Amino acid sequence: MMNYSPLAIHCTSLCFDIIQSQSFDKLTLEDIEQFKHEIYWLLKERACMWPQQYHREHEFLESVALSVVGVLLKCKIHRSVRSTNWILCTMEKNIDRTIHYLQNQ
Repeated sequence: MMNYSPLAIHCTSLCFDIIQSQSFDKLTLEDIEQFKHEIYWLLKERACMWPQQYHREHEFLESVALSVVGVLLKCKIHRSVRSTNWILCTMEKNIDRTIHYLQNQ
């Protein structure tokens, strides 16, 4: 069994909050892409990061926010991927990949 980070769990919960809202099916792909800025700030608050002062934290938050948007876009296009397991695994892999990338810069 895989251990999931609190951030991956938070991102998964955030995805489901959006997916399960009454308006999700009415959103366009462009609408979902426009959520990135708000998602970025929600993640910043949740992770207690200071992207204004630390560029790596900005890069990290930017990447994770893009991952959340990517998951939402896939869920919009393919209803079949709207599973907790798929979203959680995808978020965890994307977070791990981002951390690894930033550590090796």
